Amino acid sequence: MSSRARRDFDNWFSEQYDELVYLASRLHRDANDLVHHTYLECERRIHKEEVINNLPGYFHRAMFHASVSSFRKLYHIEDATPTTLVSDYDLTEMIRKEEALIMTNHLSWFDRNVLGLYLDGWSMAEVSRQSGIHVDVLYQSISQSKKRLRRVIRQRQN
Repeated sequence: MSSRARRDFDNWFSEQYDELVYLASRLHRDANDLVHHTYLECERRIHKEEVINNLPGYFHRAMFHASVSSFRKLYHIEDATPTTLVSDYDLTEMIRKEEALIMTNHLSWFDRNVLGLYLDGWSMAEVSRQSGIHVDVLYQSISQSKKRLRRVIRQRQN
């Protein structure tokens, strides 16, 4: 593909984009997709070194043909039937997790992150080695976080 032909095409396309979308809206309900599809088709022709003498005319004709043939077939949308309904889910577990997340907002940023790493199964010794934070500080943070969360839970129950 000659870079000059590609540059000319891209410049023309950029300048005419709004008008092309307007014309495509008369041919298909998703005008932007139709214009982009036709753009790629024209780009393939330019890449194959095919000469397009009347670019605007060719683009409009290609857009019309795509809207009644290839693009229409590709664009066919079918309704997907859900395999599991939302009502089949056990919402109590998700509610419990959300409440736990809300309760961690009572912790400082550092404590919340250390507790998250601990609950995700990270070794505190490994976290200590990688972060440079003493392992006793990490375990103390976990201990204090647990106490704080227990207090919040007791307050919520009362």
